[in-house]
Amino acid sequence: MRVKSRVFMLVAVAGLLLSAGCRNYMPHSFTWPGTGYQIPSHPKPPEGGYYSNWDPFAVAIEVTPLEAVNPVGTQHIFIATVTDKNGKPLPNRRVDWMISDGVGSIVEVDESGIRASRGYKVDNRFAVSHTNNFKHVLTRGNDDPEDDIHLTAGQTWCVITSPIEGTSYVVAYAPGIHNWDKHKAFVKKHWFDVMWVFPPPEAANPIGTSHQFTTKVTTYSDMKPLEGYEVTYKILSGPEATLEPGGGPVATVKTDAQGLAAVMLKQVKPVEGINELQIDVVRPANEKCCKPAAHMATGMTRKIWIGPKIGIAKTATPKALVGQQIEYNIVVTNPSQVATSNTVLTDNVPDGIEYVSSQPNAKVSGQTLTWNLGSIAAGGQSAVRVIAKTTKVGTFHNTTKVAADYGLAAEAAADTVVTAAALKMTKTAPAEVLICEPITYTVTVTNTGDAPATNVKLEDKLPEGLVYMEKHTIVTSDFGTLAPGEVKKAVYAVMATKTGAYTNSAKVTGDGGISATDEVRTVVRQPVLAIVKDAPKTRFAGRDITYTITVTNKGDGVAKNCVVMDSVPAECIFVSASDGAKPVAGKLSWNLGDLAPEGSKKVTFTVKAQVMGNIENLATVSAICAKGSAKAVTDIRGIPAILLECVDEADPIEVGSQETYTITVTNQGSAAGTNIVIKCILPAEQGFVSASGPTKETVEGQTITFTPLKSLNAKARATYKIVAKALKAGDARFAVELTSDQLKTPVDETESTNIYSDQ
Repeated sequence: MRVKSRVFMLVAVAGLLLSAGCRNYMPHSFTWPGTGYQIPSHPKPPEGGYYSNWDPFAVAIEVTPLEAVNPVGTQHIFIATVTDKNGKPLPNRRVDWMISDGVGSIVEVDESGIRASRGYKVDNRFAVSHTNNFKHVLTRGNDDPEDDIHLTAGQTWCVITSPIEGTSYVVAYAPGIHNWDKHKAFVKKHWFDVMWVFPPPEAANPIGTSHQFTTKVTTYSDMKPLEGYEVTYKILSGPEATLEPGGGPVATVKTDAQGLAAVMLKQVKPVEGINELQIDVVRPANEKCCKPAAHMATGMTRKIWIGPKIGIAKTATPKALVGQQIEYNIVVTNPSQVATSNTVLTDNVPDGIEYVSSQPNAKVSGQTLTWNLGSIAAGGQSAVRVIAKTTKVGTFHNTTKVAADYGLAAEAAADTVVTAAALKMTKTAPAEVLICEPITYTVTVTNTGDAPATNVKLEDKLPEGLVYMEKHTIVTSDFGTLAPGEVKKAVYAVMATKTGAYTNSAKVTGDGGISATDEVRTVVRQPVLAIVKDAPKTRFAGRDITYTITVTNKGDGVAKNCVVMDSVPAECIFVSASDGAKPVAGKLSWNLGDLAPEGSKKVTFTVKAQVMGNIENLATVSAICAKGSAKAVTDIRGIPAILLECVDEADPIEVGSQETYTITVTNQGSAAGTNIVIKCILPAEQGFVSASGPTKETVEGQTITFTPLKSLNAKARATYKIVAKALKAGDARFAVELTSDQLKTPVDETESTNIYSDQ
């Protein structure tokens, strides 16, 4: 009766609790020991616990993991959860832990709580724990929060280990579950002397890049690398990507001599997202010792792909005058976590705004400004400051665009309203002048705006080769203030120092940055007169000398009013001149008019030489911006005319007597004769006695030769004498031969002498 009454009491208490809906409390919780030292208790309440469903809330037990691999010498934790029919965890439920077979030992179990019936370890193969009433975090005693174990209410745990390879077969038993088919969970723990380190989940990578994942496999006991282990990487989710080697979503690689197995994750297209990867490590089969291949571990990692972002803001000077400098400030931002690349900023400056400078410097192409900003760091920015100048009135809308890799683009705009007076300038000059003529510039300035133009000034920077007032290269003029529509002028002349085409630009400026320019082109030419005077190099006295004067314009400008001047040499008598020229006071003059470039004209005049010697005559030519001169020298020479005479003084003569021959050489011409040689030949009837003359004689047999007479002036005379003795009777012929530099053939003279004898 006592047993029955106790059973009745327990059932009644259970019914009371059930009726109250106390699913978090066991019906027998009041029968087990209270607080204090741990007291081993029965898995089920005594007196009926084995014969009734005394915990109707508990219907299932789950243990994780059901099967796993751990390195030998490490610890492994099993998490058990007791749930109700709806899968909700139940606190305060007992779980018995048993290593039923294989290797391994229980290290510790969940002993949390204050009741004396809380968890306890019986031996290395059996332990008891209870599911928790609250959430707990179980740390491994290190500073790494990643390996913490987070427990919810209704969960409990058990830790086992093994120093050797093998398999631990563990049974987790929940005695409160009445259904025998559901109150046990069977789990396996495989122990290997293998340790693996999976690649940690990286925080983020920029899109468009690649990332290497490396798994390291070593022995756990001595950390030696294990070669040949198969490591399989598999892309589970995320943006389209490939694994190298292979180029597919799955890649299997073997660990190398360092125990490393690496793959490269590459995006097919650079987009944002997260790639989840599963990693499996398999120990290869060992046929020598009959060990099959074994799956070591499964791990997870991921790669977060983050793309850059781009933004832009722009401000501008809101109002300005024409000619005034304005400022644009542009800020490009990257609000993302990765840097941009190939960031290019483009600003199309509107017509009416003139670029001056920028920081940093822009690449300028017409009105387009470009900055290659390169990379903008994550969360960073790049600022650009542009200085420009207004050139006309109006409202100017300026848009700046930025673009970067991966299709990033943004734009911003700002407006500037420009108002001011306006200047118009015209500049005139002759199209062509000669180098000695001034270039007269006329600058006309008009205020075409609707407001007074103040402090208007002209500046004309003359190009090289032009000077103002003989030394200045800049011409300035102050126009002061021009009322709307008012016109003012400035006239000034400059001179060219060399020929050429001069494009001259002048500029007027006023307050507020207003300005106007105009340019004119003037060609400066120069006539270059070349004069050639031709005359005979030599002429004999008394003969005519004709001078030919040729004038040619070798320059590129017209030689205006060409006049040729010459004079009649004092040693000559004027004979005639071309083009009707007549000597006036010994001067001759020809007016040739204008001579175009490469044009040529010729005049002549003739004189008669009166005296011998060199006659030097100079002709000149002059025109506007040109002149020249040329001279001619003529050698007036005489003509030597040598007369040879030979006379015997006594004729006839008697044998034995002497005869004197007198030889006379007379220069009847107008020039000296030179190197005159007299050679005499005695006939056989005579013999040489003596000789005399202006030079010394030489006798060879019947020939008497006088050394050359160096010179015999015009109208001068030289006398030679030869004395000969008559040797025998006969008609003797005395011969004389004369040669000189001027004679091409000798002159011969023969004198006959009659020699007689009385016998």
